[in-house]
Amino acid sequence: MASAETTPIGLNEPPASGEPVVTRRTWIATVTLLVATFMELMDVTMANVAVPSIRSDIDASYEQVQWVVAGYALAFAVMLLTGGRLGDIYGRKRMFLTGLVGFLVTSTLCGVAPTAGFLVASRVLQGLAAAVMLPQVLASISVWFPKEQRAAAFGLFGAVTGLGGLTAPLIAGSLIDADLFGLDWRPIFLINIPIGIAVFLVASSVMGESRSSDRLKVDLLGTLTSAVAVFLIVFPVIQGQEEDWAPWIWVMLALSVPAAALFLLVERRKTRLGESTLVDLRLFRIRSFSVGLLVTLIFFGGVTAIAFVLMVFLQGGLGFGPFKAGVTLIPLALGLMIGAGLSVKLSKALGRTVLQLGGVIAMAGAIWVGWTIIDRGNELDLWTIVGPLAGLGVGLGIVVAPLQDFILSGIPESDAGSASGLQATMVQMGSAIGVATLGVALAEFQKGTSFPTSAGRVLYIDAAVFAFTALLVFLYPRRTTGVPKA
Repeated sequence: MASAETTPIGLNEPPASGEPVVTRRTWIATVTLLVATFMELMDVTMANVAVPSIRSDIDASYEQVQWVVAGYALAFAVMLLTGGRLGDIYGRKRMFLTGLVGFLVTSTLCGVAPTAGFLVASRVLQGLAAAVMLPQVLASISVWFPKEQRAAAFGLFGAVTGLGGLTAPLIAGSLIDADLFGLDWRPIFLINIPIGIAVFLVASSVMGESRSSDRLKVDLLGTLTSAVAVFLIVFPVIQGQEEDWAPWIWVMLALSVPAAALFLLVERRKTRLGESTLVDLRLFRIRSFSVGLLVTLIFFGGVTAIAFVLMVFLQGGLGFGPFKAGVTLIPLALGLMIGAGLSVKLSKALGRTVLQLGGVIAMAGAIWVGWTIIDRGNELDLWTIVGPLAGLGVGLGIVVAPLQDFILSGIPESDAGSASGLQATMVQMGSAIGVATLGVALAEFQKGTSFPTSAGRVLYIDAAVFAFTALLVFLYPRRTTGVPKA
């Protein structure tokens, strides 16, 4: 596979060695992309917090307001693979800026939506725009930094990924409570406009362009079959609990298997004929990539489910408002930041073992949080849970931060966008499956026991998920490109 044509940021000509040179502009561009990432990730969760306000303000039905959240998540998941490949074909800077402009336009439409239907449609378009924008962040980082310096950049990305979801309830609750200019919930979308404009101005001036040196074309058939396969997985998972897991939900999930098989057959045939593909199937021969995707799928199912269960318990069980619930989760976010910072040096010293270390700490943290919730029950307060949440956050940060580096370390630069899109797709699918599965578990536990006991038991299940991901890391190769031997 050919290497990518990459012009290092801050240089007019690539160095003779072919390795990118990291300059001050490289870091400015990286931080700028991470701001965009944080903005996008917040939008996923902030809409959840705003659900009651949206319903009362524009007279939305429960189904409509549910799709304000689900429509974005579904469109985002379906488009990620294609969005990543578009960066390989047309240039990652170009597609990042294109996706960013689309995200700003659709954020504006969401913020001024006069009806529930208009808001749902705008959220779907916003998800599509985000799916074009986000994969370019990981892909750009992977080609801007030489192998020995990627860990720090990917560590920052991992920290931002975790913080985006964890701090969103606090930010959203603050904006809604402030009722800026009498706009109620609308600032959660309109705040993207000044942030996005600043990101666009900086990114357009400091980003270097990179794309695949292969003469790739858009794989229309691969795009269609992959979209159908992802849709048949994500849509029923999102809707399953709401529809009481009706038979048609299971039919759609069953159909996802032949749909995925068809996608693989299409891509295999195109590869054999030497045609452009959406995903180069040879990437799956790189064990660090294929095992890393599996770890991502399962681990992020646990990570997202933790945030979901805690928010449901704090608001539904203890009666906390969105702002107070967000404040309660601050120790989890701070712990994640600490873990992400530690992971950079730990990954260099331990190699793949750092993922196992983080998984074990996350497992212990989830058990600690679950036991504390069960033990304290409805008398739980912020100070009681600070330590358990911080410990859990440290474990999550140690895994989340270096995971992208481990997955993408052996990927040819020409496929960076496609690989990044696939990795992001695994995050979305894992998140949807985790929330749906543990949401069902929470509902079932509540039928026979108290809310605190139910939430605690779900966290014990989460602990088992983290333990399982730590075991999966044993499948990971001891030596991979850019990763020291454990």
